[in-house]
Amino acid sequence: MVSRSASASRILEPLALLLLSACGASGDDGGFASDAPVVVETAPGDGEEGVDATLAHITATFSEAMDLAGWSWVTEVGRSAPSITGLPFYVDELTTVLPVRLEPSTTYVLWINSPDDRELRNFTNNDGVSARAHRIRFTTRD
Repeated sequence: MVSRSASASRILEPLALLLLSACGASGDDGGFASDAPVVVETAPGDGEEGVDATLAHITATFSEAMDLAGWSWVTEVGRSAPSITGLPFYVDELTTVLPVRLEPSTTYVLWINSPDDRELRNFTNNDGVSARAHRIRFTTRD
């Protein structure tokens, strides 16, 4: 899990330790607000096959401006997650980037915000409303 709230000093641990927490992927609505921001696009896309393993960034674009001070990239229990090569960042108020290293012939699963852990929902809009959890599953080619 990679997550940041207003206290950035808590995340300045070695990058290898950033993917520690994981969600169980319960699948219910998780108590998200009806007007919660949503992910409108990711790269790679959910379900995408044949992703180039040299891809160095995963991106997510939201439906509205987000609070640039927080993010939660979350792993799923029992699923492979990419190696994190740097801290997540925003390229603008809608799009966030996660620097990664991928391996060939591997299926990866990541969540943007946790579907079942309210503490791992740091992607919020400027009013503090957490974005709905969004799952990204993709497979790299040989």
